[in-house]
Formats: sequence, structure tokens, C-alpha cells
Amino acid sequence: MPLLGQTDNLTECENLNEETLLRELQHRYQRDVIYTYVGEILVAVNPFKMIDGIYDASKSITYTSAPQGSVPPHIFAVADAAFTAMVTQTGQLANQVAVISGESGAGKTESAKLFMKHVIYLSTKAGGGGGQQGLEEKIIQLNPLLESWGNAATLRNDNSSRFGKFVQLRFNDQHQIQGALMSDYLLEKSRVVGQGEGERNFHVFYLMFAGMDEDELTKYDLVDAGEHAYINGNNDAIADIDSAKNKREYQELADCIETVGFTEQEKGNMWAVLAGVLLTGDIEFAGDDSAYVVSGDDVMAKACNQLGIVQDALTEALTCSINIMRGEKVERHYKPDEAEGARDAMAKAMYHKTFRWIVKRVNQLLGPKRKSKGATDKDIGILDIFGFECFDVNAFEQLLINLANERLQSFFNNFIFKMELDEYAKEGIDGSQIDYEDNEELLKMIMDKPAGLLALCDEEAKIPKGSDQSMTEKFHTHLGKYKGYEPPRGNDLKFTVHHYAGAVVYESEGFLEKNRDSLPIDVVGALRLSD
Repeated sequence: MPLLGQTDNLTECENLNEETLLRELQHRYQRDVIYTYVGEILVAVNPFKMIDGIYDASKSITYTSAPQGSVPPHIFAVADAAFTAMVTQTGQLANQVAVISGESGAGKTESAKLFMKHVIYLSTKAGGGGGQQGLEEKIIQLNPLLESWGNAATLRNDNSSRFGKFVQLRFNDQHQIQGALMSDYLLEKSRVVGQGEGERNFHVFYLMFAGMDEDELTKYDLVDAGEHAYINGNNDAIADIDSAKNKREYQELADCIETVGFTEQEKGNMWAVLAGVLLTGDIEFAGDDSAYVVSGDDVMAKACNQLGIVQDALTEALTCSINIMRGEKVERHYKPDEAEGARDAMAKAMYHKTFRWIVKRVNQLLGPKRKSKGATDKDIGILDIFGFECFDVNAFEQLLINLANERLQSFFNNFIFKMELDEYAKEGIDGSQIDYEDNEELLKMIMDKPAGLLALCDEEAKIPKGSDQSMTEKFHTHLGKYKGYEPPRGNDLKFTVHHYAGAVVYESEGFLEKNRDSLPIDVVGALRLSD
């Protein structure tokens, strides 16, 4: 029997259960062995430090055309297996996908980058360097742009992905890389206008102040980061702006934008919108039944200047709605909180649209030159999605993130356990002792229609006087029959969902507003008139 922590593939253990798995992983981790196989799955445990030599050039050579079991477990081995399968298989079987899953802070984004880097290395070797000139380097250098706009510091992770992405690397029949296409999912745009205590906004806001000189900041009507409401709620974040780390990351971002191929005008527009979002957050309102702007013409003027919006049009759009009824114009003035909601909805929409535009532009610049996939073209995909989250305060965003992880867990269940049990049955092997947690009932509880959790939330959002209180009461009534749902002991606006990774208590307050995510039509009209 192997010594504890010496087994590279834990399916070789005589009695593999949760306790055995954790004990083996712990002993390997203590020896800086962070990779372990469980069947076809590679388990990676974040070391939270650099381990000498683990990703150097010699490792790239070691994990080239190396069958599993002939070399120790490694992320490069998984990349090599995917590339080899793509090369040797034909038809749809040649297309490969790496699914990277884990809780927040587990190191998924770094694993995705390392996987992609090694696949590109293998492609360069296989194709004799005959791919499109410089394309491989551009794809590798893309991360600073995506991470600055899509990642943020949370309580558990200084570089947490606040969106999910699926990257497809396209190869020709010579196995040379022809381009990369990216799809993005569920950007946490609510972070733009507010962050939890101790958390930060998206990196790019701070990097802008860290890297631009005084003249550049003046060009974008910015002076002091501490003056802007969307980012000044975290004193530590403001104090860190001038750190060497932020200055270095700004330069990496600027170099990335240049390398990928954005034009000067596109770069200017990108920064102008970002500044416009920040300045929009500084617009303040007062009043009783009718909101009016109290932050001064200069604040509104600066925001409109960066966004190319007519000032009077934006002021009107943020403070009232105009409808035409029976040929007559009917105005309804917003209350201050409604005006603030319209302002924040506008800021979130602008940031989200800019992020989506960046992804679209990257696909245009780095995607395959041939729009349709050729008969001999093959793909390797990498799914890198936000990890399971459980904070002191869990909101609508955490529910959606954890739902995505439940769907991934369902995939793993089907791929690993159900398929294995089917194989056991075919071979006449008794698999009754294999036990695993099937989460199909929990997925039904959340996604079922018309009485699943999300459907009930949608239903309440359509009711004019719908509230988080009445929505939560509907949850208790309709979902109490599920073992995965637990109402609170008192009348608090919260509920508990027993996910595959553990119980999470969700705060219902704000669910409806975030689910509606409505942008007033008058604001849309003002934005359409922009330059």
C-alpha cells in the first residue's frame, strides 16, 4: 500500500471516500505537491505562493506528448492530453473542452491561463511556428485587459473574476492556431455602483488613477480618486492607488491594449466612458416629491462632456419620465431615490455595454480570419467561471453565481458518477457502494417554472407593488417542500439554500431591484443622442 500522499491518482486508493481524499490532498499539499488526479479530473490546490520551477520551460518540454501516468499530475498534462486528443481524433470527437471549477479564490483564472499558455506552446511546436504572425502572443497577452475590466478584490480573493468566460481556440489541419473567440457571462455590474464592506470596485477604476499623469486625468475631467462616490467607500483601496503594483498593472493594461490592436480613438473612447461612469456617480439629487440636481452644473457638465451627451437632455431623463398619452405629453417627476436609481442604472448599463464591446472587439481582432468553421478546423475550449461563494452577506449576485456552479456540479455528476455506474452495470460490477450527492432536485427548486425560486422572483418583479417581503413569503410557501430550502426562524428577509458545497444564507433585500435591472427609456433616449 503506498505511503500517505504518494498516490498521484486517488482512484487507485483501496477505499476512496471524502476523508481519504482530503487526507491525501493535505499530505501532498504539505510537500508543495498541488496537483492530484481523481480519475480523469485534475484537482489543483492553491498554494498561495510561488513554487520554484513548477511552470518553467523545462516543464513545458516534459509535458509534451506525455501519456497520463508517465509523468506527475500537472495542469500542463491536462493541456497536453486535450491537444493530443484534438490532433489524433477526427470529426466532433476532435473538439476538446476544459471545464475549470472551484470555490472563489481557488485559482481557477490562473489555471485557465496556464492551460491556454501550454496549448499555445504545443500548437507552436506542432505547426513549426507557421501560424499567424504574433497571434499566439496576442492571445497570451490578453489577460490584463479582461482582468482589469472584469475582476475585482473581494473579501476572499484579491483578483476575483466577476464574470464567466468561455474561450475557444481554433486550429487548422496543421494544428496551427488560427484565432480565439470569447463569450462572456453574467458580469457583476451591480459592483460598479456599490460594493460590500471591505470590497472594491473593478480594478480598472483604480488603475486609471494609478497610471495616468495629471494631463491625462484632466483630459478625462478627473482629479482625485477620493472624490468619486463609486470608488471612495474603501479607504484602503484609495490609499493603494499609487502603489508600485497598481502602476505596473496599469502599464501591463496599456501594453495589452496596444498589443491586441485597439486604435487610438478606441482607446480614448474606452477611457472616456470609464470616466463618464465615475462622474455619473457624483451626480446628486434632493427634493421631496420632485427630484432636482444639487451637485452643481460642473459635475453634470463633466459627465456629459465625457459621454458626449446633451446636458439638459440627461438632466431631464434622470429626474422625470415623459409619456405620450392620447396625443398629450405627460410628465412624471421622480423622487430623489428614483432619480438615484435611474443614475445608477445608467452607470451599470454603460459599463456593461463597454465590457461587451471590448469582448466583441477582441473577437474581431483575434478571432479566426475565416468566419465560418472549416471542415478540417478543430477547437479547444476553456470554461473559466466564477467560483462558489459564501460571504457574511450573500445577495442576488451570489445566488446566480452559485446556481452556475450547481449546473457545473450537475455536469460533473453526470460525467463522472453516472457514466461510471453505467460502465459498471455493463461489466456486471456491483456499484451500489458508490454514493454521491445528486443535485437535480436543488436545480429544479431554483429553476423550475412556474414555481421555482427564479420564476417566483420574476413574477414578483412584474407586480407594480411587488416587494422583497412578499417575494420572500412566496419562497417560504412554495419552496418549503424541498430539503434544499430552509426559511428563517423569525421574520427576517432571508432564506437558506443547502448547496452541494454547503449552506448559504441569502439576504432577500434588493433581490427584486437587481432582478428588474430596468433602465428608464428616457435615459436610453439621452444616451442615443450621444456623440
